[in-house]
Amino acid sequence: MTDLLRLTKRILTQPDFAGLLAASVALGVGFSFVAPFLSLWGTHEIGMSPSLFGLYMTATSVSAILVTTTLARWSDSHLSRKTVLLIGAGGGMLGYTGYAFLHDPRALIVIGVTVLALAAICFSQLFAHVRERFIAHGIEGVPPTYLMSVVRVCFSLAWTAGPTVGAWVMVTHGFRTLFLAAAGLFGLFLLGVLRYVPDEPRPAHVRDAVRESVWRVLTRGDVFAMFLAFLLVLAAHTINLLNLPLYITGELAGNGRDVGFAFGVGPAAEVPLMLWFGLLAARGHQLGLIRLGAATTVIYFLLLPCARAPWHVLPMQILHGLSFAVISNIGILFFQELVPGQAGLATAIYTNAANLGNLFGFFGFGALVKLLGHRGLFFVSAALTAATLVIVLRYRPRPGAPVDRILPVPISETLGP
Repeated sequence: MTDLLRLTKRILTQPDFAGLLAASVALGVGFSFVAPFLSLWGTHEIGMSPSLFGLYMTATSVSAILVTTTLARWSDSHLSRKTVLLIGAGGGMLGYTGYAFLHDPRALIVIGVTVLALAAICFSQLFAHVRERFIAHGIEGVPPTYLMSVVRVCFSLAWTAGPTVGAWVMVTHGFRTLFLAAAGLFGLFLLGVLRYVPDEPRPAHVRDAVRESVWRVLTRGDVFAMFLAFLLVLAAHTINLLNLPLYITGELAGNGRDVGFAFGVGPAAEVPLMLWFGLLAARGHQLGLIRLGAATTVIYFLLLPCARAPWHVLPMQILHGLSFAVISNIGILFFQELVPGQAGLATAIYTNAANLGNLFGFFGFGALVKLLGHRGLFFVSAALTAATLVIVLRYRPRPGAPVDRILPVPISETLGP
């Protein structure tokens, strides 16, 4: 514990880092305020069927993928990180303000595929900025994995309180206030970017590195294998994000507060685990942690159908926290080290695994919820995560290659026997 406190204190003394973390908390709370309640909003407030809502979210995911990939390439070549972050923050402000006042599904989908798609770039660009400004130059005695864990912890802290407070806002003041609060939080993030993110030109070595195309990087055997693995497990979590609130309020006879508590337990468990895992990853245990996260996620989805009351879900969410402590923390740095010199592109590849996971998750939820029911969807999520577990258990890094100089290898050489 003393080592953790010493490392954290050293990180926080870096110029502008504490302010950047505060802005990150605002961004995380903005996302956590609305994400757990979108399925309730779309079905109960707007009046969409679960299938239609799944298609609606699918369309927004496709747009987010296209926007994120395009802006990520520009951020590594022409635009500064600050410019891209400001574009994303402005998109979040406008998008959630539109959600607050509009109820026509056609208008909402226009907002979802335009301005809110821009907001999807904030997460990946924030980590790309940290990678280039703080990790690339190094902080004496601080492992890069631990530094990234500290940034990621801010999002977990946001998700610890965000869903619970968001549930209170939704129950007492309605969805309009909930979305306006989210828009305000994106506004705070925008102010933080203006103050704490410098408007720096792209370094020469970065401009040279981006000559490698997205397609060429993604079709490398090592990158593609892990991209597919993360896509599947994140699709499973997306199905769960839409399914669990309806499961709690429907089959378990819970309410919005129960949903908020359920989504707050996992992030509370994530915080200490992320810091610990960050140190373990610095000692060379990245792949082992990813395998542990995949196995834990399978167990989590197999346990959820056993719940018979809302409170039964709460201890299960600790496993959810362990899963995300690996997937959303170690995974980011893993991809950044697979694609050195292109922090924006590398983080965007991870983010697009999440976006494609969202796409398949939204589509799968809409297509299968009536056929299989809420309990049946948990088994679908377990099957998807089991496929991830098989991939990461068979994954073999290129023998003898340092992670910062990994070379393209065929997919047959990346997956072991």
